[in-house]
Amino acid sequence: MTIQSTILKSFHRKSPGFWSKHFLPIGLPLLAGLGLASSLAVLIANEAWLLALPVVLLVPMALLIIKYPFSAIMIWMAVMPWFPFDGTYKYVYFTVHRLLIPLGLGIALLSRMLRVKEHRPVRPKLAELTMIAFGAMGIISIFVTGQHWKTTTLLHDRFLMPFTAYWLVRASNARKQELRRLLPLMLLICLAECVIGLVSWFAPEALPSIWHMRLFGDRVTGTFNGAGFFGWTLIFFIVFLYHEAMNREKGAAKTFLILTFGLGVVCLFFTFTRTVWGAGVFVLLGLLYLYRKTTVVLVIMMATIMLILSVSVLANEFAYAEERLNSKNTAEARVILSAAGKRMFLARPVFGWGYGNYDRYDWRFMAREGDITPTEWTIRKGTSHNTFLTILAEMGAVGFLLLYFPVILWLGLTIKALPRLPKEGFWSRRMLIIMWLPIIAQFVIAQTADLRFAFYPLTLFWINLGFIANMVQSRLEPDNGTAN
Repeated sequence: MTIQSTILKSFHRKSPGFWSKHFLPIGLPLLAGLGLASSLAVLIANEAWLLALPVVLLVPMALLIIKYPFSAIMIWMAVMPWFPFDGTYKYVYFTVHRLLIPLGLGIALLSRMLRVKEHRPVRPKLAELTMIAFGAMGIISIFVTGQHWKTTTLLHDRFLMPFTAYWLVRASNARKQELRRLLPLMLLICLAECVIGLVSWFAPEALPSIWHMRLFGDRVTGTFNGAGFFGWTLIFFIVFLYHEAMNREKGAAKTFLILTFGLGVVCLFFTFTRTVWGAGVFVLLGLLYLYRKTTVVLVIMMATIMLILSVSVLANEFAYAEERLNSKNTAEARVILSAAGKRMFLARPVFGWGYGNYDRYDWRFMAREGDITPTEWTIRKGTSHNTFLTILAEMGAVGFLLLYFPVILWLGLTIKALPRLPKEGFWSRRMLIIMWLPIIAQFVIAQTADLRFAFYPLTLFWINLGFIANMVQSRLEPDNGTAN
């Protein structure tokens, strides 16, 4: 027992119920309200109305998070898909992406510490320690290599904040109940993304300019600035919705969930991106293994419908898909960029060139590859299209292993835990396999997409891994909590 724990327990015995009955539900909101009221008064006095509105919204969000810290993830998931990452919406990103989930984690840890329950205190395990080590390595490399200190905000947005989401899932001991609470959000966001994506292709003039992205009119990207980002997000949602449908009785709800899954698969086709198609095929194979009869029937029906549409209404779209499948222009550019990334890694294989330095040095390593010559655009503006090469080049083998060690660890423990889970039901071995499908799908898409710029998919990835960790640990260490 640590000295800190002993002191807290002693104080808790002398002041029974103070922290849980008075401080957290009354005192902490009061202190937060006083601080926000002062900030709001200053903003109103200076007529900063655009800043005052988020401050007003912070109050109910803060009260909800204090009562239920996991709600920070729910709010983040509901808000973030709709806002592009640029200066226009920087306050949304600052408030929701950078502060909300860390606030939830802080309250969750504070609640566990001050209430001193009988369950084990939260202690970082090896997986969490490697994540902390990766963050420390990234910060050190930023300053050692002479990067501007503001680069640390990118490190936070791309890695540290997703890590925080993982830790919040772990600290909240989020399992079946919390995941079920996310399903309605998944359904609504999935439907909205599908509708926006299809409208952007068939009636682009109907969409507001906020969602007119770089590939607008060329590929379907929904509200994301990348077909790979959009495709993976859909995969993440539809696999959970499909699993939920398979665990419902026959009825309107089950049919609607299956139709939503089918709509998501159609939208994966409209990304016109080969790795998204490959990831989608992998997911379908996984679902065929888990739910053979239903998935076979569904795949046959979708294939039949798409075949009919390919020679009628969607003839142009299928012709474009074939063109994209056989296109060599982007493939040739990526051969040059991929070779440059490999040379960068081999030049400094241990610790890399430093976080955020890929685009700073990659042009030095571009060279002719067979019959392919680097173009002026490739040299000046070309960047990595491979997440793994980016990490290896910037952080070296050490950083790469630190980052992905938690994935490797929980995959190994998953194999050990699977036989101990029930075969049927929502919270079963099938659910554990379902949760791994988006993880592997992201590794597939990451071969041709640099996920440094995909804050939303990156964070969902680590939230998902947090649920995997909780599910596996509940079976391997049953005294740490119940199975559900």
